[in-house]
Amino acid sequence: MLNKVDATSIIPISKITPVLAVDPVGTLIQSLGDRTAQFVKGQAYTAQVLSQTDDGTYIVKVEVGGGFKDTLIKMDLGKWDAGLAAKPGQTLLLRYLHDSPAPTFLSLSTVSSASANTAEISPTAQLIGNILSQADSEGVQTRFEASAVVTHTPSTAQIVAHDLKHAVKSSGLFYESHLHDLVQNNQTLTAIRQEPQNQINPPLTSLMAQQLAILENQHLSWQGQVWPGQKMDWDIYLHQDAAEDNQQHFLGQQIAIENRSISSEMTLHFPNLGKVTARLSLADGRMRIGFLAEQTQTLAALKDGKQTLAKAIEKNGQQLDALTIAHHE
Repeated sequence: MLNKVDATSIIPISKITPVLAVDPVGTLIQSLGDRTAQFVKGQAYTAQVLSQTDDGTYIVKVEVGGGFKDTLIKMDLGKWDAGLAAKPGQTLLLRYLHDSPAPTFLSLSTVSSASANTAEISPTAQLIGNILSQADSEGVQTRFEASAVVTHTPSTAQIVAHDLKHAVKSSGLFYESHLHDLVQNNQTLTAIRQEPQNQINPPLTSLMAQQLAILENQHLSWQGQVWPGQKMDWDIYLHQDAAEDNQQHFLGQQIAIENRSISSEMTLHFPNLGKVTARLSLADGRMRIGFLAEQTQTLAALKDGKQTLAKAIEKNGQQLDALTIAHHE
């Protein structure tokens, strides 16, 4: 028979809390890795300091863009220019360098909150200014210098045309446009990884300066070996006349690219033909072609083949307005 328990000896038990699952040690690192996987090496990002933690680090929100969510990252920002510490509300310009052993960013500049009587330069404007200043100090040329040979089959026109297109597309000059295409599923990640920005020690300053020059002047200037041992200078222009400028301003929208004139000019120094320049312009679907040659014999050969070339162009479905051949000045 059990003895009755003395009521005065009963001790109430505290409320039992449910046992929570413990995250593995690598979970935080894995989570951070997942979040930073959306960053592109060499790309510049705008970020904002949200708060400072007890250990002196900062919580920073990085604007990823491209349809991705902004990412919160804990960063040790240290001291900025003149020994000033970062403050909540500040805007930062960060360039993503690598993800191993830890996600690493390079600070390009900071933008403090402006007072009411102080003009504030946008992060984008500051980034452009820094790039142009660095490019000027390094003597960067606006002409793109290709390091790889364009084609090894110069006798096949279709292959040469394809390889010329690939040379421009993979130059890195249109990298951001290709990133946008990637988000829209119009570009492959494999192709993106092959561009200069994703190689070891990419010439970022040179590429960015050349990209800005193309954007400002609507002019791509390229130089390199079109096939082994044969150099070529290649310029592509996008023209827009004063009437189109006025129309664009009046309508308040972009004009269709078809209404603009596109020109291409190639200059080669052949071992037997000498200096030859080919100029092509395309406007409203109509083409104009002009050849310039230094040597008399080359000039005569071009004139002899003029009609054959004109028929071939028209047979290909192009509307040829003019085909001229003249002596190189």
